[in-house]
Amino acid sequence: MAEFCLDCWNKLNHTHLTQEDVILSAELDLCEGCAQMKPTIDVFRKGKKKSKAGHRGKHRKPRSSLFL
Repeated sequence: MAEFCLDCWNKLNHTHLTQEDVILSAELDLCEGCAQMKPTIDVFRKGKKKSKAGHRGKHRKPRSSLFL
């Protein structure tokens, strides 16, 4: 599995995760994004979304009305 630091993960996935959203490694590891020794993401905490790509804002119509 690829290992990324929190900054690189957010840049690659266009997210805004914080240290509260993930569990970082206790030891430094090589980040595959920036090639620096940093804590990398070990686990995503439950209940936190990885991406907001599928977020539906208030300006959009409800899904059921799209098929009428």
